[in-house]
Amino acid sequence: MDTLFPLIALIQSALLAFSIAWFFRRNDETPLIIAGLTMFFSSYRYFAVTQGWGEWVETVYTFGLPPITDEDALEVLPYIAFGEFTLLASYCANMRQKLPVIVPTGLRTLPQRTVTSLLALGIVFFILSEYARSAAFVVTNSSYVYLFPLTLVGMATLLVAAWRFGALETSFQKAVCLAIVAAAAYNNFGAFLRFQFVGLVVGIAVTLSLFYAPRKRAVALALGFAVSVLAFSLAGAARQSNDVNDRLSALQNTGGSWDRLLAGEDANMLDGFVIVRFVYPELMDFTLGLEHFEVMTRPIPRSLWPDKPVGGYINKLGLRDESQGMLGISQSIYGSFYGEGGVIGIAVLALLYGLAFASLTKWMVGLHPFVYTVLRGLFVAWLIPLLRGGDLPGIYAWLGMSSVTVLLFAWLNRDLLKKTRQPASWTPPETVPARV
Repeated sequence: MDTLFPLIALIQSALLAFSIAWFFRRNDETPLIIAGLTMFFSSYRYFAVTQGWGEWVETVYTFGLPPITDEDALEVLPYIAFGEFTLLASYCANMRQKLPVIVPTGLRTLPQRTVTSLLALGIVFFILSEYARSAAFVVTNSSYVYLFPLTLVGMATLLVAAWRFGALETSFQKAVCLAIVAAAAYNNFGAFLRFQFVGLVVGIAVTLSLFYAPRKRAVALALGFAVSVLAFSLAGAARQSNDVNDRLSALQNTGGSWDRLLAGEDANMLDGFVIVRFVYPELMDFTLGLEHFEVMTRPIPRSLWPDKPVGGYINKLGLRDESQGMLGISQSIYGSFYGEGGVIGIAVLALLYGLAFASLTKWMVGLHPFVYTVLRGLFVAWLIPLLRGGDLPGIYAWLGMSSVTVLLFAWLNRDLLKKTRQPASWTPPETVPARV
C-alpha cells in the first residue's frame, strides 16, 4: 500500500504530460482538461488530506455512513486512474484529426438580419431568464423554470463568438453582449453551480482562443483557468454561510479561499467515490444503466407520473439529513460509472464516452466555423461539470438548457450558414507525427 499512491500519481502525471503534448500537436484541449481535472480531484486531493491540509468529508454526520479513512481513499484511487486511462485511450484512439485554427471573418459576409436575429434572441432570452429566475422562487417549484436561466450560457457563448467574428460593430451590440455574459456568470456563480461557472469561464476562453495556434491558445486557456479557479474558491468559501453578511465576509477572505483551494476541499470527488463504494453493492445493487436511463425520464413531470422513482442513491436510501442542509458530494464521472456496474461499468462506459466525445468533436469540425466555435466552447463548458459527476440527469439537463439558444440560432440561419461556409485554416508543423 505504501507504493500504491506514488504509482497512481506517476500514472496520472504521465497522462497529464501526454495530454499536454497532445494539445500542442493536435490543438485539442479535451485530453488536457480530462487529465488535469481528474488528477486534481483524485491524487492531489489524497495528497492534500494526508498532508494535513484538509479533512475528508464527515459522512458519519451527513449520511450516517462510516467515516472516510486514508485507506478507503487509497482503495478508490486505482478505480479513478483506470477510468481516466480508459476514457483518454478511447478518445485519442478515435480522434485521428487535428483541430483547426479558425479564421474570424465569416459572419461579416452574412446579411445584417442574421446579426439582428442574434441580438434579438439575446434580449428575449435575457428577459425570460430574469423572469424565470424570480419565478423559480416565488411562483413555482418547477425545475424547468429554475434551469431556464442557464440558456444564457449558450447565448453568452454565441455573442462572444459573434463579437470575435466581427459581427458586433456598434456600442449597443457590444453592450448587449457584455450584459448577457455578466448575467450568465451571475446565474452560475454560487454554491451549487460552481463547476458550471468554471465551465462557463473556461468555455468562453476556448471560444476566444480558437483563432490562435496552440502556443498562443495556451496563454488564453491558462488565464481563463486562473480566473475560474479563483472564483470557484471564493464561491466555495461563501458556501459555508447562510447569512448574507457572512457570505460577503467569506468572499472578501481571499486567504480562506486559498486555503480551501490548497486542501482541495471544493474538489472532493475522491470523497464522493468512497461514499459510492460504501453504498454499492453493500446497500444497493449496481444500477446497470438506470442512471443514464434517468436522463430520459427525468424531464417527465411528477404531476404526470406521481410514482416516478426518485433519483440518486442519497434519495433512494433516505440518507439525506435535512437538518444538515442541502449537501451533496459528487463522486466524479468515474464514480457514476462505478455505480452503474462496478469495474466493468467503468470500463464499458469510459470506452463509450471516449468514443462519443471523439465522434462529437469530428462532427463539430465539419460545421460552419462560427457554429463550430460556439459548440466547441459549449462542449468544454459542459465537460467540466460532467467530469465532476454526481447527478448525471441534472448535468445533462444543464447541457440541454445551455444549448437551446445555440440550436435555435443555428436552425433559424441554417441556409445562410451553409452558403457562407468558410474553410478553417491551420497547417500543423511538418514534424508532427500522424499519430500521438
